[in-house]
Amino acid sequence: MNYPNWLISSLRDPKTKEPLTISKDGFIGSHKKQYPFVNGILSIVYPESLQGMDEQMNRLYRWLAPFYDLSERVLGRLITGKDILQGRAQIVDLLKLPSGIRLLEVSPGPGVFQTFLRSSIGINGELVSVDLSMPMLRQCQSFEQTTHAYLIHANGAYLPFADDTFDALFHFGGVNLFNDPQQAVSEFVRVVKPKGIVAYGDEGFAPEYPDTWRKKVLSRMNPGFSRSRPNIPDRLSDVVEHVVYGGLGYLVIGKRQ
Repeated sequence: MNYPNWLISSLRDPKTKEPLTISKDGFIGSHKKQYPFVNGILSIVYPESLQGMDEQMNRLYRWLAPFYDLSERVLGRLITGKDILQGRAQIVDLLKLPSGIRLLEVSPGPGVFQTFLRSSIGINGELVSVDLSMPMLRQCQSFEQTTHAYLIHANGAYLPFADDTFDALFHFGGVNLFNDPQQAVSEFVRVVKPKGIVAYGDEGFAPEYPDTWRKKVLSRMNPGFSRSRPNIPDRLSDVVEHVVYGGLGYLVIGKRQ
């Protein structure tokens, strides 16, 4: 994949945040660490050996990747009673993303939001998508010609970018199950420019969501529903919290101070 110069110059070692050196097969980071291209995607994951929920979910997504979108749209609708595609469109509408911006998407999965995000930022906008799952990014590659997204294999809690790189950041679905959700959200804020948009969300029952069979089934199927959401970082202002998917999720939108 051909990354633009601005993106190359913003890349950093995910552990030390030091600049990288371009090599024949990728990039070289701190202590001569090699970060190669794999399947045309820069692989710059830290830590190398995953543990805890990161390892567990990465293993799950390895085999789920080809079926993820279909299972959400079909099985997800049967269980939740909600139109998943409509819910995705409504979430992106809430972001009010300006046209032509540089947007970082963390955890795109197989690219389920990318078409909506591309439509929102326009053809002149630049979309970078980072995921810990290489199989999920491989699914994103099938949409590259229409989404024009630059794909990077990296950990959302250790983003490989300089401070103040992007005009906006979007993440939906997954942060509750990160090893360290609070660190991830801090990273979300770090890489966004002052006054830029930071938006993140995940599964979570709204207080008014009825205690029905759907709630019981979803709680058993997805542990993200029962985990606490990360605290809102102090460096975010003008924060608005939205209930999405008819009470099945939350979306936090704020501005980087």
